[in-house]
Order: sequence, then structure tokens, then C-alpha cells
Amino acid sequence: MIKQGDIVIIDFEPSKGSEIKKRRSAAVISRDEYSLASNLIIVCPITSSTKPRPYFVPINCDSLDLLSKVSTKQVCSLDYTENGGRNVSVIGKLETKELLNVAQHFLLNFSFPF
Repeated sequence: MIKQGDIVIIDFEPSKGSEIKKRRSAAVISRDEYSLASNLIIVCPITSSTKPRPYFVPINCDSLDLLSKVSTKQVCSLDYTENGGRNVSVIGKLETKELLNVAQHFLLNFSFPF
């Protein structure tokens, strides 16, 4: 079972245009209940880009480059099951503080009227 906060390697192909490409690491931001009910996980890709961007959230994971950042701009909902063909594997876990920081940056993508 893939859980919220897991760092996974997942295949983002096929992709088009400006969408995130190739097989890469990603942070799982969806709730465990969402994944269980739908066979989908919502992920934010991880990059080692050195470009300063307000939507990049730095993280620490022994399995990743020291400069790794979660990109909260490109969020994807993907089938993690064998039928989905994404070949998903868990390689680490975000610390709670990191997950909350990613969530806060992710929410900046929306402007819901309350």
C-alpha cells in the first residue's frame, strides 16, 4: 500500500506538451483513503533543478539528490496498480514537516472563495 507522504519512483509517460515527463521520483500527497477507494495516487513530481521557483519545496531523502525539491505546480493523479502500468516503487518518506510544507505550497495553486 502506498501512503501519503511516501516518495515513489513512477513513470509519468505518456505525457504531452508542458506536462512532466519520464520516469522520476514524486511525493504522494493524496490521503490513504483516496488511494484505497480509487487505485489512484495524487503526486507532485520531484526535481533537482537549481532554478529558484516559489513552488519548489526542498526536501531531504537519502535516496535522492541533495538538491531535490517537490514541484507543487504539476500535480498528477495516476493509477498506482499493476494495471496502470506506472511501475511504482516506494523509495522513501517525507518528514511530517516537509509534507505540511508541500501541502501549503500546493494549496497556493487554488483560489477558492470561502
